[in-house]
Amino acid sequence: MDNWQPLETRTLRDNVVSLLRQAIVEGTLPAGAELNQAHVAERLGISRGPLREALGQLEQEGLILSIPYKGSIVTSLTPDYVDELYSLRSALECFALEQIFLDDTHTKQVARQLEQVVSDMRQAALSKDNRWLVELDLNFHRIIIDMSDHELLARTWTPLEMGVKRCLYTRHKIYRSLEEVVGNHPDLIAAIGEARADDAKQLLHDHIMEAGNLIQQGWIDGEPAHRASDGVLESLQVHLSEQLAGAGNAKAGKRGND
Repeated sequence: MDNWQPLETRTLRDNVVSLLRQAIVEGTLPAGAELNQAHVAERLGISRGPLREALGQLEQEGLILSIPYKGSIVTSLTPDYVDELYSLRSALECFALEQIFLDDTHTKQVARQLEQVVSDMRQAALSKDNRWLVELDLNFHRIIIDMSDHELLARTWTPLEMGVKRCLYTRHKIYRSLEEVVGNHPDLIAAIGEARADDAKQLLHDHIMEAGNLIQQGWIDGEPAHRASDGVLESLQVHLSEQLAGAGNAKAGKRGND
């Protein structure tokens, strides 16, 4: 750690936000982990300015909470939060389906897009690639929102995505096999493709609420708060260096081609 080299400040904020966000969402930085600015900045080999900005962004996203005179802590997924998030998801996504069914010819196009996502989900499950599977699972539901062609609905759903993604990582860990993640997605697709509006909305509602209930059932109470370990921070610093080096190489290559 003593021989870490200073990193460029250019693009640091975005890189730090991306790395810390991923670590929190995936659980590498668990709920309750303390992120003391001085300590984290030192371990990552960066100044406090970019880190402070990054933490501010993460607080806006609900992933951390700043506590005066103490620092920042990674927020917890509480039972109340999961219940509220999944009930709101159900309302928004079922409304999105209602908008899709306003045009019956639109349903087959939506079904085809969702079929491709589920095909990729099966491949990700077989490959045991949970990170890809989470992205695909999230994308499945994002397609339903986007294909509703309702701008305000999309803008309402977008801020929920990070919480949904965090819950997906939690939920996938509960399954005995990642192949269980596919679940009733195919049944939902069939109902959409056949323009069975009531069936599709019921299947979607049940799918979302059962997923939320699964997280609730697998809850572990009393998880102690702790500082982000130096090992985790060192790993993040390596990734941060790699990202910045990659960005620098890309720019150099672009200049060489000009």
